[in-house]
Amino acid sequence: MKRIIRLFGFASIVAGILFWLAETVFYGDIGANGVLQESLFLPLAFLFAIVGIMLIAASFFIRPRE
Repeated sequence: MKRIIRLFGFASIVAGILFWLAETVFYGDIGANGVLQESLFLPLAFLFAIVGIMLIAASFFIRPRE
């Protein structure tokens, strides 16, 4: 069980990193008309990174089944 939770935690952190990279590559600049170009990738990056950190932290507190 601990292994599965850690795997999902690391996968969530990797997804957060990929969302952050998509934000920096495709969005995050000022357009020709002076409007800031934003997307949903940055909030998703934070959300997935936080969930991943919480899952990895929780995996250290779960006791193995007997």
